[in-house]
Amino acid sequence: MASKIVERISAESGLPKLPEKLTALPASDMQSLMLHVYQARSGGLGISNILRTSSRPLLQPSKIGARIFNLFDRTAFEMADAFEAIELAPVGSLGLNHVLGAIDQNSVLTTIRNAEVLGDATMAMAVECAARRRDFARTGDATVVRLAASHRVVRLQPFDVPGYVPHFRLFSMITAGRDTGSLRFEIAHLGEHIRCYLRLFRALNNQGFHFANPLVEISDAQLTRSLLAAQGVNQDDLRDSIRAHRLGGSRQFLSERGIALLEAVEDPSQELPAGQGRERLARLKGESIDALRAEFPEAQFRFNLARLEGLNYYTNFCLRISPETSDGERYPIVDGGFTDWTARLLQNKKERLLTSGIGTEFICSRYRTGER
Repeated sequence: MASKIVERISAESGLPKLPEKLTALPASDMQSLMLHVYQARSGGLGISNILRTSSRPLLQPSKIGARIFNLFDRTAFEMADAFEAIELAPVGSLGLNHVLGAIDQNSVLTTIRNAEVLGDATMAMAVECAARRRDFARTGDATVVRLAASHRVVRLQPFDVPGYVPHFRLFSMITAGRDTGSLRFEIAHLGEHIRCYLRLFRALNNQGFHFANPLVEISDAQLTRSLLAAQGVNQDDLRDSIRAHRLGGSRQFLSERGIALLEAVEDPSQELPAGQGRERLARLKGESIDALRAEFPEAQFRFNLARLEGLNYYTNFCLRISPETSDGERYPIVDGGFTDWTARLLQNKKERLLTSGIGTEFICSRYRTGER
């Protein structure tokens, strides 16, 4: 639906169908039109406009020094040594964020050249994975694709959380392969991602950062969706109410509707009722989480069935890691899970994709205790 601003512009121009006519233009024609418009606009600007408009938050440099980012990136890529490190293009295909991630196009910086600035690096990485997996399939190669990238992204939704900014740096990992049956792919690679982040915390703790008592929460979006459906929760309502950057949104949503879901399960086989969901999580615990508990005694592990963020995004297992800062605050700085992106891109339901990321900008601001 057209916004009131668009309706006003249409009325004032005397062309009530202006938005529809512009939308119907071929992409190349629309690009040429907008190039002409912005060329004319820039021709009327003077030197005073540049300094005046440069104060917008979107145009401001990061408050974190480049050497700090370099320290983080070198350490992160070292800990993710099984992943190929790639440098992404700054833009992706028009509609990338919306088609794959169902992100509102108004939250994306769209260019006039039928491209958009990346709002989530994992989507561009997913496209690269799909291209490689397609080529492998032609030769019968079953190679699993592992990619890692550090990238500055732009998100234009309004933020009211201190420390959140419209452009920021993310370190992301992505694993793509073919279903090997019985959740073997999902269990093995989810554990691999978690291990990389816990190793990263250990390494950074020796380099001027402070990550204490990391809380690793594993959720099953498939199970939680079924639990909510049994309570009559409408998925559209959930999509409109839950935002990843609004901390505490899940608890508020459930509390307002009088729904109680378990959020601190230690042993699914003992604490959950019989059913397929219990068996899936019990297998994950026995085949991956128990080993991680032994390897990383400084971390806490639990299963959270009350996580609602990402339910319209992740297909089944998802993770969140929240370490404590030096002043005892805990933030969910790592997020990830399985999506259907490569399955959709390749039109093959057997394709599996795990994505995860850590907010470099945020942790370099909140978790750094010294200059290095």
